[in-house]
Amino acid sequence: MRAAFAWSILLIIKSLTVLAQGDSYRFKTGFDPNEYADLMHLNEAFMDTIAGNRFIDYDPNFSFLYRSPSMGMDNTYDIWKGKDSTIVVTLRGTTADTKSLLADFYCAMIPANGKIVFGENDTLAYKLSSLENATVHAGWLIGFAFIARDFKPKLDSLYGDGYRKFIVAGHSQGGALCYYLSAWMWHLNEIYPDIRVKTYASASPKVGNMYFAYDYDNTTRSIWTFSVTNSADLVPETPFTTQVWETDMNQPNPFINMEETFKKLSFLKRIMMKKAYNKMRNSANKSSAAYQKYLGDYLYKWTQNIYPHLELPQAVNTAYFVRPGVPISFVPNEAYRQFFDKNNDGPYFHHSFKAYLFLLNEYYETSKKNN
Repeated sequence: MRAAFAWSILLIIKSLTVLAQGDSYRFKTGFDPNEYADLMHLNEAFMDTIAGNRFIDYDPNFSFLYRSPSMGMDNTYDIWKGKDSTIVVTLRGTTADTKSLLADFYCAMIPANGKIVFGENDTLAYKLSSLENATVHAGWLIGFAFIARDFKPKLDSLYGDGYRKFIVAGHSQGGALCYYLSAWMWHLNEIYPDIRVKTYASASPKVGNMYFAYDYDNTTRSIWTFSVTNSADLVPETPFTTQVWETDMNQPNPFINMEETFKKLSFLKRIMMKKAYNKMRNSANKSSAAYQKYLGDYLYKWTQNIYPHLELPQAVNTAYFVRPGVPISFVPNEAYRQFFDKNNDGPYFHHSFKAYLFLLNEYYETSKKNN
């Protein structure tokens, strides 16, 4: 009897252990440090470019399904399947290829809804926001467009096979592309009404204007998307940003119509305040115009040298870049500074997987150490 009882207890403990392990990889809302660590590991697979590599036994929690060819601005993505049948899409970051670097610096703002023409009878209609005044970064929008065109048949097939749970993840430029791919998937709700998309944008630069962020955060409800940053990393501070009052602020707005307020002041005060006001407004407008000229028009011409038939929606006169998603902010501590002193391997160390995983383990309990 005692032996049978002891055996029953062991079975119960084993069952609870299995359930607990399964639950740790169950698709759910909220930031999960173990999940983030796993996704960073999957992103490291982009460093392996061996043709035909199926990544057998690469990660015990995921099986490899597909790697896209290089396309667009030297973009590629992988598809993995988790043990709980969650589909994971990882997006590669910036490479040394000229097209990839061009994508980073082509900083014109393009409407978040529109059409991109690749060539004759080859057009992608995209919707990334429900707000008409939402705009996104032109270079990364091009990369997204090529990815979406390739991924759409895969998504149709996965959905037809019953998959409804998706995670989109990337680091650096891959993190920026995450926002566009996940926004696009959420806004395909008429075609895929019951899918859920969770997003981990790691070390991402800023990707769109405030209206894009408003709509994205409203769609994901602060439970589906996480923007993970290292405060010592320079990439999340980019692109440079300028807020143009007339374009980037809601109306009616007393700040835009300050001249009416100045009329109530005495003559001298009115002259002084009007001069200061015009100087600030004009400086912002000049900064935005220079942005559009050098990082917009010029680089668009370079892009057309690569893709002569590529047509984009008309750029919008704004350079007010922000980043949506729930912020998960890593701030370097003394342990990190000591680690940095020993492992510093160049100016982009703070942007590396190694740095992010070290800080993850400093601030969160994870099931495995990744540094």
